[in-house]
Amino acid sequence: MSPPPESVAPTRTDPVAASASKIIGGPLGRYAAPARPAAGSAWQPAAAVLIGLSSLTVAFGVLQKGHCFTKGWDNPDQFWHACYSDLPVSAGIGHAMPYLPGAQPLDQPLISGLVMWLVGLAVPDGSALMRQQWYFALCAVLITVIVMSLVAVTAASVPRAPWRAAHVALSPVLVLAGLVSVDLLGVLLASVALWAWGRNKVPLAGVLLGLAISARSYPLVLLVAIGLLALRSGRVGAWRRLAGTAMATWFAVSLPWFVVNADALLSVYRSWWRGGANYGSLWMVSGLLGQPLPQSRLTALVIVGWLAALAVGAFFALSLNRRPTVAEVSLVMLVIVVITGKAVPVQAALWLLPLIALVGLTWRDHLIWAGFEATYFVVVWLYIAGLSKLDRGVPPGLYSLLTVLRVAAWLYVLGQVWQVARSRGPAVSSEPVDREPAGEDPADQELVDQRAVDAEQHDEVDPLAGPMAGAPDQVLVRIS
Repeated sequence: MSPPPESVAPTRTDPVAASASKIIGGPLGRYAAPARPAAGSAWQPAAAVLIGLSSLTVAFGVLQKGHCFTKGWDNPDQFWHACYSDLPVSAGIGHAMPYLPGAQPLDQPLISGLVMWLVGLAVPDGSALMRQQWYFALCAVLITVIVMSLVAVTAASVPRAPWRAAHVALSPVLVLAGLVSVDLLGVLLASVALWAWGRNKVPLAGVLLGLAISARSYPLVLLVAIGLLALRSGRVGAWRRLAGTAMATWFAVSLPWFVVNADALLSVYRSWWRGGANYGSLWMVSGLLGQPLPQSRLTALVIVGWLAALAVGAFFALSLNRRPTVAEVSLVMLVIVVITGKAVPVQAALWLLPLIALVGLTWRDHLIWAGFEATYFVVVWLYIAGLSKLDRGVPPGLYSLLTVLRVAAWLYVLGQVWQVARSRGPAVSSEPVDREPAGEDPADQELVDQRAVDAEQHDEVDPLAGPMAGAPDQVLVRIS
């Protein structure tokens, strides 16, 4: 059995991490070596530290919502104090399951809606404010557990660099958006699915991905990204099992509710299809500047955005000299899908966090992106509040400018990931062919050997390759 991989010390590779480490003694010394725990547990010490720190990050998020927790989530006060959250709204849903006929519906996908309903069952009777406080507090506990689990899964997914999970545990985005909704539940399910795929647990990955899609729609992007890399590596059969299991799980979970009350189950998707441009969307900026888009044209543009994500993802996955990683292709495609959507809510940033960790984005780039997210987080609430008091809120022009800059920050992250993937360049074999195999063309054998070396070096870069690990490229697009 090979020894466990040595953890990469972030203070040696990231200037921001090195500077931040000065408060606890400074970067790891030149002649020091990271600890080498027992086989299979190299990521656990880092995960243990980051799990503890992540609970503090969520605690800061609770403090950020402190005004609303004390006074209640009332309009427009909750916007003036930037403490809006979807969660307390569900405190009054009662004990009726929201997907049954006659019950109060929730504008949430199935899994997310059921979890919100279950939390509501534990809320005691009382005044509206007390119920809001209880519901938010219970959700905060649940989200803390979700975040801790997400940090552990992220660290386990990159055992050679487990400190990358700090991008989840310590992100300013988590403080601001983590308690706005239950989106982190879908993020956790999707992240565990990626971990399972990376460990060749294809059926488990499919089940988890199906549940993730039932909680949030964006994991569909991850499924397509894996499919593109499976095409390149010739592992389409494994991807078919993954996609089949995911869709079967989604169908099995949804079918009973579809039979009981199809309108309630489909209401969230119907609202999206019929809805117009909403906060955070570039298409809303067009409307604020005097050229609102008709609903039909807007829906068509969003579909074009998905097609653009597929085209760019295919080019990225199939044309680079070195195969990009699952996380890299997923992030590139997800950014395009998000910024071309009908709405880009503040919690959409949570979808990106685990992928930022998995691709190993530098903290400088993370903080640049998070800085624009934080600025937009404040501005969007002030803009909404200003709709009720025009002389105090953010004017449409400034809001539009910050929306565009926020989208530019997302594209900046995409560009940095693309640059890193391209910078790997073609792999060069360090093992020359000593002799010509009998009956084979030496040029063909050299190509086979080179592809095998490329695949082996790729596996060191992509711990989530899963069934694609060790597979030489079968489909590679060359554009001259």
